[in-house]
Amino acid sequence: MSTLKVTCAEKYVLIDQAFQFDFPVQYSEFQQLNQEQFQTQVHDQDVIIISDLNVNEQVLANNPNLKLLALCSTGFNHVNLPLLKQHGVQVCNIRGYAGDAVAEHAFTLMINLIKNFNQQVDGVKQGLWSTGNSSFFLAAPMGELKNKTLTIMGKGEIGLSLAQKAEAFGMKVIFSERKNAAQCRDGYVPFEQAVQQADILSLHCELNAETQHMIDAAVFNLMKYKSILINVGRGGLVHDADLITAIESKKIAGFGADVLNQEPPADDHPLLQLQRQHANVMITGHIAWGTNEAQQRLFDILQSNINQNMQGVEQNLV
Repeated sequence: MSTLKVTCAEKYVLIDQAFQFDFPVQYSEFQQLNQEQFQTQVHDQDVIIISDLNVNEQVLANNPNLKLLALCSTGFNHVNLPLLKQHGVQVCNIRGYAGDAVAEHAFTLMINLIKNFNQQVDGVKQGLWSTGNSSFFLAAPMGELKNKTLTIMGKGEIGLSLAQKAEAFGMKVIFSERKNAAQCRDGYVPFEQAVQQADILSLHCELNAETQHMIDAAVFNLMKYKSILINVGRGGLVHDADLITAIESKKIAGFGADVLNQEPPADDHPLLQLQRQHANVMITGHIAWGTNEAQQRLFDILQSNINQNMQGVEQNLV
């Protein structure tokens, strides 16, 4: 095999580890190119490794020999697959690396919200326990997960992992059928019924035209009073304005998320403002996938994807 040119345009998303390729390679990397830099600085590559950048006509013109676009992510909704196919470029993604990590993150949000953990910890930090006259300090009501109903939307790797963890805590787990589905599949509960039964509703589905803003005012009106919503799927699954109304009117008891509809979000993003104003809103910065173990698995799968596909063995192609 002749020497292939490989460049990583967003090395910052990967662990600090050198690639080991199984073929002759001329390798280069950039910590974090922006789109303009990507379109001007990356030329004549056979393989390009990216996370969030866009491979457009300009990038393809600069790289006429491009054979493989290796994604550092599972999601590929930012990739113009028809355009790449037209140019004969294969695309591979990362699969099966962070199911448990993301499920654990969802569970962490869930248990923190049902215990009102923000208020419990902040009250102690503020000295309210020390200045009180009781041996305990309960800053806000706390609930238990046992015997609560968890409705999961999305029965993939993450949803199944979360179900396993929830059942270990004594929760009743149901899987929701798709919204507006004509029929309900075996092993699922019709969407409206699943929402109505949920003490906690957790989102683990893809973002597409059918699921965009699937959790809106009509759905919040179906939810139990004081239920909790968890979103570690995609920010666009939830209608932000309707969520804000549900929190501010105390229709639901809490909201936990690791994703927003804009990433990185503006400092005045409505949901960040909501988090600043309400202790029962917990938002983290799209890090559910980022455990040490999951990051190592991601790197290993990415490296294997490139080695296999460049030697004619199809692996994780989309």
